Amino acid sequence: MQTDDPETDNATQLRPFASPLQIADERGITSKFTAAVKNNVIANIISGMDTIPAIESAGISRTDFYRQIKFDPDYQDAFKNAQIERDSVRNTARLESAQAELHRRAVVGWEEPVFDIKGNHCGNKRRYSDACLIFMLKALKPEMYSDKAHTLIQNNVTITPKDEKEMMAEWRRRLGGPA
Repeated sequence: MQTDDPETDNATQLRPFASPLQIADERGITSKFTAAVKNNVIANIISGMDTIPAIESAGISRTDFYRQIKFDPDYQDAFKNAQIERDSVRNTARLESAQAELHRRAVVGWEEPVFDIKGNHCGNKRRYSDACLIFMLKALKPEMYSDKAHTLIQNNVTITPKDEKEMMAEWRRRLGGPA
């Protein structure tokens, strides 16, 4: 749900759900799915918990949770936004870690032991990953190191209606159609 106010349109801000959702299931049993439970689930997810543990730590089963949110589209949106925010934070950290490891393997390298024919350790040899370096170059400068060739052909041709009719008649003649 988007608003015009940038301060209230913050995905990390918990939007309190004011009224408890007391919906009876097919057996006539009402749920304990209150506003406090909803806010607790959202807060748990934003804090980094996986979805199922976040739901279960709020004191309800995942079956009840998913059954109840079907009836509350505003909460569905808040729930999805909380998951997206949590995942973006997780993915950012994972991506940074992967980039650091890629750089280490491609540029810094690593030491491998070197042994003589008798198995005695003679020293170390610094090794590098060519494949990691290639991936780094493709990511940093795709216009030069990309696998796909990009060719821009710009052609400014002006065809008059008379020329167009002549060209179409020529193609019809070549293809065996009526002139």
